[in-house]
Amino acid sequence: MNACIVALLLGMLLIVLAKLIFDRLVVGRVLVWLVTLAAYAVMHFASIDQPPLLRMVLLCCMLMAGMKWIVYSEWRRRGGEILPWGRWLCFATLWFGMEPMAWTGKRRSIQWKTHALWGGACSLTGGALVFLMSIYEVTMLIPLFIAMSIGFHFGALRLLTAFWRFQGFPVRTLFRNPFLTRGFEDFWGKRWNLAYSQLMVRAVKRPIQQMFGAKIALFCVFIVSGILHELAITVPVQAGYGLPTCFFLVQGVLTTLEKRESFVSAILCGASLVLGLNFLFPTVFVEAVILPARDVFNLLNL
Repeated sequence: MNACIVALLLGMLLIVLAKLIFDRLVVGRVLVWLVTLAAYAVMHFASIDQPPLLRMVLLCCMLMAGMKWIVYSEWRRRGGEILPWGRWLCFATLWFGMEPMAWTGKRRSIQWKTHALWGGACSLTGGALVFLMSIYEVTMLIPLFIAMSIGFHFGALRLLTAFWRFQGFPVRTLFRNPFLTRGFEDFWGKRWNLAYSQLMVRAVKRPIQQMFGAKIALFCVFIVSGILHELAITVPVQAGYGLPTCFFLVQGVLTTLEKRESFVSAILCGASLVLGLNFLFPTVFVEAVILPARDVFNLLNL
């Protein structure tokens, strides 16, 4: 409970300070990132004795607050308009995306029902699959990941998209149909976890590209992605260090070397993702986090 309180207070402190500071000042990028890492370090030690699943959730919440801090810094640095407090708090605490533009301007009537239907269908499908896997004690990573991804990435987050669009904010779907992938860059840049892509473009790719060019900037995105996934995956379970980074380094090389989008590139991308999934999620993470998450319905006595 104390760790949860620390996470709440520290996360809200970052979010409030982002508004107070970046509305008035331009702060150096190194300092912005150091503050994020310092907040994460505090949460790391505050949650050191917590169960791995809870510890992962708390650390990921801190990373999310830190990402909002970084994104708003970059947004204001490039002349983005000041978000009113109400919109800033909604964007920072109740939305997973990293694009402030959707929260500017007048609210308007936009399409949302399709998002709600797809989100509801995927939430129910994913939930049912996870429930069945819990009953039959499925331990294989790939089917577990697919079920959980359908329920959360394509279900819950799509419902959240529908809610904010219903409220008049033109937020975009964060996870798009991966089966339509045309290659590595298409998958990572236009389909999978667009919130993360939005963050990486603003905070990593653009600054580095100005100095070293597009290819190096693109590869650096994958290096930073590997490090951040270490913080979200291996640090919570304190094991498997380096494996997520290896996964993203391989993806970075393949994406950087990709000449053009094609059916062959799409097949290679899919194969590399399936083969690399055990590097992204080491065995100890599966046992300590994914399997307890699989059994979440048991906590509800279902």
